[in-house]
Amino acid sequence: MLKILRPLILSLLLVTPHLAHAAAADADFYRGKTIRFIVGFAAGGGFDAYSRVIARHMGRHIPGNPSIIVDNMTGAGSRVAANFLFKAPTDGLVVGNFIGSLVLQQILGDKGIEFDGRRFE
Repeated sequence: MLKILRPLILSLLLVTPHLAHAAAADADFYRGKTIRFIVGFAAGGGFDAYSRVIARHMGRHIPGNPSIIVDNMTGAGSRVAANFLFKAPTDGLVVGNFIGSLVLQQILGDKGIEFDGRRFE
């Protein structure tokens, strides 16, 4: 029994300080910043309500307690929001909520799609 527990205890002792350091780095990154939820549809709809419920509670669960706002970016069945999100910096401060069928429209060759669904992060 001791042979099994010894490696487990040693690994926990080695990993725990690194986890605390990583959490502190995350808290410093998000402290005083604002996370934007970009919603591809108008206020009052299902996508908007879903995003607002998440935004209301999410800030408490991110180290650094950032403020979170919901930004409705309507137009072309959420295509405007998807194109904006693809060009936005990938710094973790912009999150999107748009309709998933836009990736299918890209595959079908729709001219208004400016993003590459395979590279969407």
